Amino acid sequence: MSKRTLQSYFSSSSASTPHTNESTSEPKKSRVELSHSDLIGDPGKRKPIDDYQPEIRDQVKRAYALNGPTQPRDIIFPRKWMSGEFRSFQKTWFDEFDWLEYSEYKGAAYCLYCYLFFNSSKPEKFGSSVFAHQGYVNWKKAKDTFNKHNVCKTHVEARQKCEDFMNQRTNVGRKLVQVGKEEEKRYEIRLTTSLDVARFLIMQGDAFRGHDESSTSLNKGTFREMVDWYKDKVEIVKTAYEKGYKNCQMLSPYVQKDLTKACAEEVMSVIMDEIRGRKFLVLIDESRDVSIKEQMAVILRFVNDEGKVMERFLGLQHVESCTAIALKEALVRMLSSHIADFFNYVPLIVNTVGASCMRKDVLLAKHHDMLLEKIENGEIMTGRGLNQESGLARPGDTRRGSHLKTLLPILVMWEAIIDVLEIVKKDSVKPACTRGALGLIGKMESFDFVFIMHLMIELLGMTDILSRALQRKDQDIVEAMHLITDVKDSLQDIRENGWEPLLKKVKTFCEKNEIEVPDMDEEINIRGTSRRRKQKVTNMHYYHVEIFLVAIDAILTELNHRFSEISSELLVCMACFNPRNSFSNFNVDKLMRLAEIYAEDFDIGELALLPNHLKSFVNRARRTQEFLGCSELGKVAEIMVKTTMNTSYQLVYRLIELTLILPMATASVERIFSAMSFIKTDLRSKMGDEWFNDLMICYNEKEIFRKIENEKIKKRFEEMKNRRMLMPKKLMIASSDE
Repeated sequence: MSKRTLQSYFSSSSASTPHTNESTSEPKKSRVELSHSDLIGDPGKRKPIDDYQPEIRDQVKRAYALNGPTQPRDIIFPRKWMSGEFRSFQKTWFDEFDWLEYSEYKGAAYCLYCYLFFNSSKPEKFGSSVFAHQGYVNWKKAKDTFNKHNVCKTHVEARQKCEDFMNQRTNVGRKLVQVGKEEEKRYEIRLTTSLDVARFLIMQGDAFRGHDESSTSLNKGTFREMVDWYKDKVEIVKTAYEKGYKNCQMLSPYVQKDLTKACAEEVMSVIMDEIRGRKFLVLIDESRDVSIKEQMAVILRFVNDEGKVMERFLGLQHVESCTAIALKEALVRMLSSHIADFFNYVPLIVNTVGASCMRKDVLLAKHHDMLLEKIENGEIMTGRGLNQESGLARPGDTRRGSHLKTLLPILVMWEAIIDVLEIVKKDSVKPACTRGALGLIGKMESFDFVFIMHLMIELLGMTDILSRALQRKDQDIVEAMHLITDVKDSLQDIRENGWEPLLKKVKTFCEKNEIEVPDMDEEINIRGTSRRRKQKVTNMHYYHVEIFLVAIDAILTELNHRFSEISSELLVCMACFNPRNSFSNFNVDKLMRLAEIYAEDFDIGELALLPNHLKSFVNRARRTQEFLGCSELGKVAEIMVKTTMNTSYQLVYRLIELTLILPMATASVERIFSAMSFIKTDLRSKMGDEWFNDLMICYNEKEIFRKIENEKIKKRFEEMKNRRMLMPKKLMIASSDE
């Protein structure tokens, strides 16, 4: 059985919608399917096999057997005082006993075979019931106990049952229905054909199913249509379908899902092997899919054997919190209710104006005419790249700068947008549409809307450069630290000196567009409170304090929270490894401080040796030809591996590795969300979570997926469930991907 030292980080659940049979009085029962959420990695948290529904009980056993025992090797096992000395579980026992599992939750040892096939009514004297249920916790004579358990009757029987269970050829049903070798060959051809088609559709992110998949349909869906095309092109494939069993054509939706799951599990197996024994960072970010479900993308970041920083997608999961840096979302979330109300109206304006092609054409035509008029009046200049045709952009859920990209076109196309809304109000036959357009015009032509729009363009413009820098894949930490400081200084400057220029700009815009400007000295009721309270403030106080200062303070608070003194110190220390100008920023004291921050990765002895190693490393690096001209921190580890300096300076390489896996942000999450919207579309909005997750893993990890051989996927597919037919014992045909 395969072993896993790192459990999956994601869990998802899917509920397939069953087809109902309208010809009967009772609806067809839902088909129970195994979900990742049914599998628990920690043996101390698992429920008994008998507690699973009978329909999936065998699948659960197969899944656990395929995953292998849970054997965490990179944890610190707790020590217990026993017989006058401290004792603990030893990870070397995993190498001696392939059935042994360890629960971090309970600090106990378990037997995988006994958990899957133990008969609780006949416990053996060596404690199989303890291994299977309570867990073994006495480490004084643990190895002797494990050796006794290894030969006890119950354990041997459980192991034999597991081996027989996984060998489908020993199944009783297989003995009753004999299948010839020729039929097995035809079955493998059909399976390979379905797998080839599934792999192509997964790689392209295309849909599998069709609306009408009956034999008389002119469009049975992409999967079946491609299989039919395959049959027409390859004679051996056509023969395999025509002469093969009609109840085992390998075309059903369940086969499609199982093939995709087998592909995803093989990809995950490669990823788990890549990160085994390595230090890694988990990146999590959140977005909504097309069905308005909150999806959390989970990405692992680590350094591979070549010293390159790698990022691997682990799948989607539902988690309540999000740790990824998102300045735009944090900004909008923290601002006052007045500004939040403004952002509620922005998408309504964009959607109303761009609701049809006719409205979009009118908007562009109006804007074009106004640009010509302004050019003739000398209000704007002409030149290469100026005054380009543009449209309104909806604020997206995944793009960090989407609000700025939405507000700027509204400002530029202001007059045209107002004209289009007036046309909508005039031409609408439905009263609701008329009132909606009228309300939006009134909202836009208010001083509140204009003031907040100009303020947010100013503030988002300041943070936009930083946001884009933090999303770059090749981040420069030194440059990022400078940008953070610049943004904070700019925000503080506009807080102290930017009120008068902003107010003047807003008043000029309002006068130009005939929008009423309120008297700043006039007293008004505090917004959001009842008039009966008679709490008065001036307009100047409302706009200056409650909107202007609150907005700036919210961004400064968020920046200080994201980049606190501790995190800023960490980034400054990390920047000391920057190789630019022959390691001009190299500072042993700061790098020692960095090692102290990662105290769990360096013991006292290693910390004592590290200063000399750092000095020796930088002297060697400055003499090494490969480092000349190197300006990226990410290349340092690669050069160390290339020149074998990683073996000579292991402590330094470990510190660099820890530095590289800690990004300030990642653009990979953005690409994941783009893929998410590409795979799960409006036409595929009812896709189950687990099916969606499997497609996403394969689609986003194409580099790994391409290299996986068909034979591995087919073998995993065969082992996942009790199959009606099996492939030949020996490979009789060449895989189509060879």
